[in-house]
Amino acid sequence: MTRFAGKIALVSNGASAIGQAVVRRLASEGAVVMVADADLAGAQSTARAAGPAHKAIQLDVQTVEGWESVLAETISTFKRLDILITIATAAYDAPTSIADTTLAQFQGVNALNLEGAFLGLRYGVVKMRELGNGGAVVNIASAYGTIGLAYQAAYNASANGIRMMTKAAALSCAESKDNIRINAVQVGLIEGAPESKIVPVLPPQLPLAKRGHVDDISAAVAFLASNDAAYITGYILPVDGGLLAA
Repeated sequence: MTRFAGKIALVSNGASAIGQAVVRRLASEGAVVMVADADLAGAQSTARAAGPAHKAIQLDVQTVEGWESVLAETISTFKRLDILITIATAAYDAPTSIADTTLAQFQGVNALNLEGAFLGLRYGVVKMRELGNGGAVVNIASAYGTIGLAYQAAYNASANGIRMMTKAAALSCAESKDNIRINAVQVGLIEGAPESKIVPVLPPQLPLAKRGHVDDISAAVAFLASNDAAYITGYILPVDGGLLAA
């Protein structure tokens, strides 16, 4: 398939398990990908694995300067930007009750997840508008932005924030008639994703009764980023084995 032939994609947290799968999928369908991650070596490895056309760059998702630099480098290198993928991966290192959560912990998780997605979305939309070609943004966050976890308050909050920000941003872009679509994928219990560490035992109400694979996420991302989803914006697609339906 070559749904993305001639398209340029930027994937943040591209060295994560989900990020690597997304890069592989977009590249396999013809996109040229800029892989951005705080771990430059990991980003470079991911880009090399995807093929010689792809590039890697270091990104601190928490800073305006980081996003501006990465977006500028992407456009300088490839002359366009068609697809932007933001991936939220930060959770508490250990389960922490709300009574024991410090402000620094809460702010840290939200800075990496919600603020990182906001900055990518905000500055990505600006660049797409400047280029005038439209584009597709897909934010990846946790299904636990819709249902709660007793010991991951900041993770829950950041994921729900990304979910609602996606809707608001999609409406804003639609109103502006800039041909930029914004959607999100909600990640359930996927091997290699933070949820698998946070929820080590499958909940009994999980309809499909198994963990998903990162390729399940990348397939959903590729659909939302493609012209197959040209009439879809502001949608939150759960890839969760039925978790949110139970």
